[in-house]
Amino acid sequence: MPSLNHSLNAIWRCGTVFRGDRLEGTGVGPYNYFYLFYICRHPGVSQETLAKALFVNKSSVTRHLTHLESEGFLTRTPDPEDRRVLLVHPTDKANALLPFLREVGQEWRAALTDGFTDAETAQFEALLEKALQNAKKHANGGEIL
Repeated sequence: MPSLNHSLNAIWRCGTVFRGDRLEGTGVGPYNYFYLFYICRHPGVSQETLAKALFVNKSSVTRHLTHLESEGFLTRTPDPEDRRVLLVHPTDKANALLPFLREVGQEWRAALTDGFTDAETAQFEALLEKALQNAKKHANGGEIL
């Protein structure tokens, strides 16, 4: 039986391949997907908050946002209260793509739970949520985002 870490990593890699295939031709890559989703849900988010929310370093945020901005999915503007802070806003193009991003997420959820009963799906999701809260607690020195 594979270890928990192996299974989680393999699921992550399979999800990346799945999203990459489904997002082909949209200008959004399998990793950009999470950024765009978060930005559409939280317009005006700062790059620093985005980095913390997605558990990535600031240089990764800058790289992904530069790509999404060049594809016309977002704009970055200085915060009027602190011009050193950049606020990220989705464009109409991003908001128009959001239903498709949700569809891709729902398809991946269905693929992961294929063959599960409703009770198994609920239990699986509850256990994953509990594991996520534990991971956040330990990744942030006790601070849950």
